[in-house]
Amino acid sequence: MQLKLKGYFKEENSPLTEAANAIEMLEATTGSTPHVLGYTPVGRTNPYQALLYRAAEDHNIATVPVVRSWDFEKLFQLSPAGAHVIIHIHWTSFILNGITSYATAKKKIGDLREAVSELKRKGGKIIWTLHNIIPHDSLYPNLEMEIQQYLAEEADVLHVLSDASAQMMSAALTIDPKKLVNVPHPNYRLTYEDYVTRANARLEFGIGPKDRVYVLLGALKAYKGLDRLLKAFDEFSAADPSIRRVLLVGGMADDSPEVTDFVKQAAKHPNVLIEPKKVPNHMVQNYMRAADIGLAPYTRMLNSGAVLLYQTFDLPVIASDVPAIWENMSDDIGERVSDNSVESLVKAFEGAERFFERDVRSDVRRYADQFDATELSKEFSRRILRKLGDAEPQK
Repeated sequence: MQLKLKGYFKEENSPLTEAANAIEMLEATTGSTPHVLGYTPVGRTNPYQALLYRAAEDHNIATVPVVRSWDFEKLFQLSPAGAHVIIHIHWTSFILNGITSYATAKKKIGDLREAVSELKRKGGKIIWTLHNIIPHDSLYPNLEMEIQQYLAEEADVLHVLSDASAQMMSAALTIDPKKLVNVPHPNYRLTYEDYVTRANARLEFGIGPKDRVYVLLGALKAYKGLDRLLKAFDEFSAADPSIRRVLLVGGMADDSPEVTDFVKQAAKHPNVLIEPKKVPNHMVQNYMRAADIGLAPYTRMLNSGAVLLYQTFDLPVIASDVPAIWENMSDDIGERVSDNSVESLVKAFEGAERFFERDVRSDVRRYADQFDATELSKEFSRRILRKLGDAEPQK
């Protein structure tokens, strides 16, 4: 029989097949009735969810991918007696995804309200992780905020990645602080291969040993301020042409005009190396090990997995001066970008010159080691069960 992965593709029997298997496996190992946690949208290309739920089974939680986000209610069909069904909503983009009519968007919000009301009527619980202020590609920001406020009111647990992000969201939404659970973003130690040396990585990319390399890895989106980044990089590089500087870029490019223009300019630029496609997991190490500094100077952000990715590979960062990013991070291992101007980014490039004068990689590693995925997954599992009023496994 041809192997066919479950929980990756939209099949007619999803998420029931995945749920049945997850429940059966956990019952076999614990001898007790598990809680069923269905999570959506499923981000298979983003390892965050796998890291977050890494220790869930140890707390009697069976995690189930809900590939069709609107199918979360189906989980009640297989729920064991006495177990809570928990729906964990991550990004809210699925609700209005692909909708270009305001009237249709309003109707979709009505559908969400009905689905959530029915879920709660059946005893279901809701967790919402506040990843972003609004979805990155939103066409209707006011409606997205309406969705966010509704989820803030209806969710039983609001998961934030820092106290600062909770404060930022509280400025835009009315949030009950009693619902908050703060569990940070984990590092990526368990995720990516890491055996390529700096010399070999640079050899493969055609980068010289003395070149100063700045890496931008991840999906290429307009909110990342790509045009500003290229202008600032050029202005900064021109100030001292005796040093060769390289902008190393990898990630899937969307079809927005700004991103399309950036890709065209970067492809012709002598000091930019770009691969506007999804970078395979085994190649992430090449980008990281070839680089000196990681870049996250986005024009709009709440949290950033990219910062932890760079730090997992011991890289200091240039990042937007967003409270959630800098809540616990020392200025010794990063340079802040004060605003969305080209001038502020040029100044940040200048400030980051100190990282070529003093090696801070060991300091970065010590900082990133605080965010161990297994320990944070245990903390997340313990705290959501406590918040939902559930005990540890009953033998």
